[in-house]
Amino acid sequence: MSNKINNSKIISPIISNLQEKIRVNKKEAVSKFWKEIEKLGTPIFEKFEGDDKHNLITFIVREDKDVKNIVCNSYLANEDIKEGLLEKIEDTNIYFKSYKILKGIRDTYNFSKNNPLEPKDPIENIIQYKDLVFTDPCNLKETFWKADGIYMPWNEIISPDAPPQPWYGERSNVDRGNIEEFMSYSKILNTKRQIFVYTPPNYSKDHVPYHFLLLFDGIIFEEMAKVSSTLDNLIADDKIPPIIAIMVQNFMDTSLARRARELPPNPKFEEYIINELLPWGYKKFNITSNPSYSIVAGASYGGIASAFIAFKHSEIFGNVLSMSGTYSWYPGAEFWLSRIDEFEDFEHWWTKEDEKEGEWLALQFAQSERLPLKFYLDVGVLEYMDPTNLFIANRHFRTVLQAKGYPFSYVEFLGGHDFVCWRGSIADGLIYLIGK
Repeated sequence: MSNKINNSKIISPIISNLQEKIRVNKKEAVSKFWKEIEKLGTPIFEKFEGDDKHNLITFIVREDKDVKNIVCNSYLANEDIKEGLLEKIEDTNIYFKSYKILKGIRDTYNFSKNNPLEPKDPIENIIQYKDLVFTDPCNLKETFWKADGIYMPWNEIISPDAPPQPWYGERSNVDRGNIEEFMSYSKILNTKRQIFVYTPPNYSKDHVPYHFLLLFDGIIFEEMAKVSSTLDNLIADDKIPPIIAIMVQNFMDTSLARRARELPPNPKFEEYIINELLPWGYKKFNITSNPSYSIVAGASYGGIASAFIAFKHSEIFGNVLSMSGTYSWYPGAEFWLSRIDEFEDFEHWWTKEDEKEGEWLALQFAQSERLPLKFYLDVGVLEYMDPTNLFIANRHFRTVLQAKGYPFSYVEFLGGHDFVCWRGSIADGLIYLIGK
């Protein structure tokens, strides 16, 4: 059953209350309302009477000038940009939009002003009209992503019932590992990219070889999800052994069109990882060669890349950490691939046509002998709303692994396709895969 909820007629009690007061004394009611909002912060969370599974969330914007519209960009309205249109309380500077959401949701959002409402696809729209975007001044929880020269700021939604992320963020009382930056040149791909390498506290060449994490999109994971701090905290709490992490750049300043060609199952990218990057890593750092202690990890395209490389090289990686893995073709891929044409000669053989035979990689696992692999898979409940079929594809992949007898953990977390969720996933996955 879909988690999609009809929000068209939902009105927040706080807004209904305000509208009653406005009828009595508009100027006084509006003034008091904004003072209250400054204290409370936004968005506003309210309970539903008699409903212990959902909360009401209301986004509120103050706009003193005449504008055509204000749109809330979030995973709560991800099929048509018009779903995010805020309503204005007549003859006031108050714009609002309410949604009924599952308790415990984490998400991100921002707003755009005077949006043309075309293209309808929210991702295409927000990229095309990035200059119209602004964040919520009453929400101090901010994050961002940047790629293709685009810097996109967001605010965080953390509902009161959201599960904790105890290993996310810097702690002042733990020993810290070290981060080094390198440049990786590939003859196979004819590319260069940044690589970050995390070594644990008290790292030593004389130590027994360290557990190993290879993380795709690793640099944006470091910037947005503070992976190195997560590893510090997990090691300090004795949840995982000391570990070395090689974080590969596939996002950030790298073209998203290139990323869309590299990470979905691609033999050339696999060859780069196995024959160029890993030999460099083994030579330079004290990394284990034991596949049981080695993890390949990523989110979205990085999730399917991780499962594919482990499928091809279980003698190297015995553990897969897949966060919202893109196990089926999705419409947004065509958008990213169409943005530039400089990679026309770059082999990309996993296409929309493969979907006719079911999710391609799931089919490979179903038709092969069971490999010595262990999996942590998760996907967000909000991703059910997405027309990409990503949620369904993850469930299908889980079912294939179960039928083949693979050890795995499968989680449907309360959120969307978002780093504010994956920063918790990566800790949970590492504990499951290599935890003490």
